[in-house]
Amino acid sequence: MKKVFISGMGALTSLGCDVASTFNGLVENRSGIKRFAEWEQYNGLHSHVGAPVPAYDIMKVPRSARRTMSRMSEMATLATMQALGQADLRLENCDGERTLIIMGSTSGSPVTLELYFKQLFERGGPQGQMSTSFFKVMNHSVPANVASALGYHGALLSPSSACSTSSQALVLGWELLQSGFYDCVIAGGADELHYMTAAIFDIVLAASRRYNYEPERASRPFDRDRDGLVVSEGAGVVILETEERLRRRGGLALAEFRGGAYVCDGLHMSQSSGDAMRQTMGQAIRRAQLVPADIGYINAHATATLQGDIEEAQTIAKMFGEQTPVSSLKGNLGHSLAACGAVEVIASVLMMQNNVLLPTRNLDNPDAMCLGVNLIRENCSSAVQHVLSNNFAFGGMNTSLVISAVGSGQ
Repeated sequence: MKKVFISGMGALTSLGCDVASTFNGLVENRSGIKRFAEWEQYNGLHSHVGAPVPAYDIMKVPRSARRTMSRMSEMATLATMQALGQADLRLENCDGERTLIIMGSTSGSPVTLELYFKQLFERGGPQGQMSTSFFKVMNHSVPANVASALGYHGALLSPSSACSTSSQALVLGWELLQSGFYDCVIAGGADELHYMTAAIFDIVLAASRRYNYEPERASRPFDRDRDGLVVSEGAGVVILETEERLRRRGGLALAEFRGGAYVCDGLHMSQSSGDAMRQTMGQAIRRAQLVPADIGYINAHATATLQGDIEEAQTIAKMFGEQTPVSSLKGNLGHSLAACGAVEVIASVLMMQNNVLLPTRNLDNPDAMCLGVNLIRENCSSAVQHVLSNNFAFGGMNTSLVISAVGSGQ
């Protein structure tokens, strides 16, 4: 199999508008979760917490390109610019036949959709609608806007699998690099925060309600007092390159992308399956040509939902026992949906580079049903060589991937 390396990373999260500020916030164990008092006006919405991205400088994006961009396309473009800058690449100079963009979002822009239909109903038709609205809500809006803004001409794919979107994009990118058709993949995902996103989870009793007036305590993965996830927003972009291409152009490898898997369990639209999680993690590790004992840290999907955290913890316990350190970053960042997979890969790369493992925030009293695994509760010094990262989504969309430190061998 070909060696594939990560050469560039970009992110906007609730902890900061770049990779460095995000990682610093995680190391300091800060929370990006806020209370949205204005959400109280919406009948039937019980969750009033979310994790917004701080103000960012959109002037870095050409004005002509911004006209068709929603907030999530803006964030994805800025994250892509960061990743390209770190990798010392320019999209307009990439070989369009050997480069591939794979990005997605959970849906089109919910902010634009709400405004569009509100005006449609109020005016009894499309009178007064902006001609650019469709370009903000089409399913491939994020990668199409990134390509347009940065002058890219080449292959483009747009997966949409909710919480596993960007991790699925990364695994698909790795597979296509192995195929030989491409030697560079720019993969990621983005979503924007909107009260309807919180409502989707609230309706199925999966969003946090108890901590509306204590937002920093709201997201509590694996904790006995957790009561649901907190929606957030952001963008994460990772550049993958084959070893041959990276050496040819003199690029720097940040980590090795060892492989991954995506498996649909086909059992239930909203309930998780431990059997499918086990199958996905096992397949990812085998594809990485490793065994479970090689994994030095697991970045869990754990979103602080009642059943999902238990299923994941118990599956990890059966596969890895109590030795492998485990944590979830959603207590800090909230759940950024399509962006979370790439963002968590970026955080995992930085953990390996800095020889530190980050804890699960708000894990004050681990749930008895989540015991049997090594849940991290404070920053730990550790020289980890191989990381497993999980992302599981509605519709039984399970994704796991493996990244390794450069020069880890095996």
